[in-house]
Amino acid sequence: MTPLISRWSKIVGLWMSLACVLGAKAEDRATSIEKTPIAVIRGLTGTVSDVRIAVEAPQTIAPVSDAGLHEDIDLKRMADWAMNYLIHTPRKEFNYEPVFQCHPLRCPPVPQRQDVVVPCDTDARMNWEWYYMREISESDAGKDIESSFHKRLLGYVQDDGTVLCPPGSYNEGNIDKVYKKEEYVFHVWGATKILHALAEDYKRTRNERSRAMAKKIMQRLKQLAVYQGEDKCYFPGGMGSVRIDGTVVPNGWNRHPAPIVEPLVNYYLATGDKEALAFAKAYAEGIIAGIQPGVIHFASDGGFPGGHSHGTMHALWGVAHLGIVTGESKYIDFVKKSWDWMLSRGTGTGWFPAGPDNCNEVCCLSDMMSIAALVARDGHAEYFDYVERYLRNYMSNLQFVVTPEFEAYYRKLNQAAGEEKIKDGLKTLRKFQGGIIGGSGLNDYENELLGGVSGFEMFGCCAPEGMRAIYTTWTNVIDRLPESKLGAAGIYVNMSFSRDSPWGRVVSFFPNAGQMTVKAAVNDRFFLRPPHWAPRTQVRAFVGNQTIPVNWSGSYVRFDNVHPGDELTITYPLVGFSHEVGGLWSTAPQLQMKFQWLGNMVTSVDPPAKNTPLFGGKPRLLPPPHL
Repeated sequence: MTPLISRWSKIVGLWMSLACVLGAKAEDRATSIEKTPIAVIRGLTGTVSDVRIAVEAPQTIAPVSDAGLHEDIDLKRMADWAMNYLIHTPRKEFNYEPVFQCHPLRCPPVPQRQDVVVPCDTDARMNWEWYYMREISESDAGKDIESSFHKRLLGYVQDDGTVLCPPGSYNEGNIDKVYKKEEYVFHVWGATKILHALAEDYKRTRNERSRAMAKKIMQRLKQLAVYQGEDKCYFPGGMGSVRIDGTVVPNGWNRHPAPIVEPLVNYYLATGDKEALAFAKAYAEGIIAGIQPGVIHFASDGGFPGGHSHGTMHALWGVAHLGIVTGESKYIDFVKKSWDWMLSRGTGTGWFPAGPDNCNEVCCLSDMMSIAALVARDGHAEYFDYVERYLRNYMSNLQFVVTPEFEAYYRKLNQAAGEEKIKDGLKTLRKFQGGIIGGSGLNDYENELLGGVSGFEMFGCCAPEGMRAIYTTWTNVIDRLPESKLGAAGIYVNMSFSRDSPWGRVVSFFPNAGQMTVKAAVNDRFFLRPPHWAPRTQVRAFVGNQTIPVNWSGSYVRFDNVHPGDELTITYPLVGFSHEVGGLWSTAPQLQMKFQWLGNMVTSVDPPAKNTPLFGGKPRLLPPPHL
């Protein structure tokens, strides 16, 4: 794409300069754009330079029906592919057990036996995604497999609500262990996830059995909780397992808080059960106060050195959601500090350390996206741009599909295995298409710059958590929101992705232009958000093809008295800039990464990838899957 730079944009370029990186103060957020004509680039670690207008804002527009196709990331297509993974990876011969240990570059790529890490982790995470991906894709495929898969998970639940399971997921390094029945544990992690899934089922089906079973699980977890007074509690083993009598099974995961708050909030929203909300508050207060003996410590800046990135942020996600549901900002404020601290350990492109700092982990990235969307809802609208960045630059590019290029590379790497085994390996890997690669690098799939640690791995935890990131993005593109810190009640369009919704059809014109059009489907007021870096003086508003005055409402352009069929549009310049970051990696202390950006998309990186590049310089377009 050739940048369109007019004479007056060159003049603009003289006054555009770097601002931000790790998030501005509240007063800066409120005044920086209004007071000075500066392009503000937030949410990136390191330094930003060469900020410029790369593509001018369209001054005239055509109706959506005349505008032609726009080749951008298709969230629905991503969900279609995710359905392939959900349908084809459960193995009927092992009671629909999926796979944790998928190594896409190996031959064979997966173990032929049962996978000891799966129970109450890989399967429990996938259990949600059937609901989420089917909602987006609207696919009817694989319903018999979905039913059997949900039944598998319910098999862990005992009559009293205990979730009884082997502890393999707590010991994922010991993949050859065979657990005896007497070694099974009260699997706290699995219990939280099954509770969440049952709430999702009840929302959609009003199945009374799902509600009753969820309540049993919730109350059994509450029996495990240790209370300090009436308003603070913790689990003796944190997110780790306990024996049936409640005594702790010692494990490295014990020092991390359990991710119970989000399932409790989800169950409360589904059923209105105030007992769950009170429990969620008590556990959140326990995290904030740090009352669990031996738990990881949160510093005043939100940092938790030594804590596992995903294990910690997964627990904090629910605390942030609790803040939105209750309107109590202290919960959001607490989580935002840790989010901002985690941002300082990543690049801002979507790379975050698993803890240690030598590989990216999609589980953590999905948590960061979920939390960023909630922080945005609390009035920090620029955090929606971070969700968009991470989806564009990592989640979309990491969704696994057996392309001709991949097949050629796989054949080259495994030539010594012979043609028959290579064909079998590729046949197996086609079942895993649509899953999200879990371990990756700064510029590639294989993590070559950081020693190849966990490179090009499809961990069974990350493959479905990446699907959650698709759902997080899809649900936050457009939504009907009550009055909040974002503004008055109405329909909010937050990110530049195309999506059909009950409230209207969103059409993004990225990367061809900074333009977003919404064809309304309801009578309401609409709020369309240009990216935080778009110079306000150059944002334009249209109804139909007629320009109208821009009516700002916080970070949004407001449209009142909208009727079904109205086409609402905002246009803005696309900003290009350079971004350099280094000093984050103990194994490569001298490494410096330099990224080129167009808006929220990385277009190139230096050093470049050698074999499996992550950034293609344009949105990734997926072919249709064959389910």
